[in-house]
Amino acid sequence: MDLKKITAVLVFAALIAGTTLIAFAAEEVKVGAETPVAGSAEPEASVPAAQAAAENENDTQWTWGEVVNLDSAGKTITLKYLDYETDQEKDIVLAVDEKTAFENIKSFDEIKIKDTLSIDYTVGQDGKNMAKNISLESPDSSAVVPGQAVGDVKQADTQDAPEQPAANPEAAVATGVAAGETPQTATQK
Repeated sequence: MDLKKITAVLVFAALIAGTTLIAFAAEEVKVGAETPVAGSAEPEASVPAAQAAAENENDTQWTWGEVVNLDSAGKTITLKYLDYETDQEKDIVLAVDEKTAFENIKSFDEIKIKDTLSIDYTVGQDGKNMAKNISLESPDSSAVVPGQAVGDVKQADTQDAPEQPAANPEAAVATGVAAGETPQTATQK
């Protein structure tokens, strides 16, 4: 009787493990207009250009880096950025058109070499990177007057600093001054 129960439990456990493995191993496969399905009875439907453009709008990517080259005639920006996947610096060329929005600058003409930009862009069907939003990163306001800020911090530290206990308590005991007391308070006792 016990052998039948053990066998039943083992078969049940094997079925659970098998279905779990199958469920986790299944991959979702997306089928688009570019990917034909083998053995499909339906003819291929072409995606209208407006729908393809709308799909590309949703594929907005972001990059941040330093401008290394500007082409005023072609209205392109070459940006040096850090590829986080490979941990290497790379260059990307981004095209600017009349739909590109600007932040902290008014137009493409205000961009200079060595400026730091944050750019939202899409990759067109032709592989061209089109800038949708360009933001000029401004330097920190704390870097404007570093000497003044450091002087203010030092003054504040000396004014509000509480008295510190003696660094060497054994020396304080030898001189008759308790740890944390100043020599004046010890002589007044």
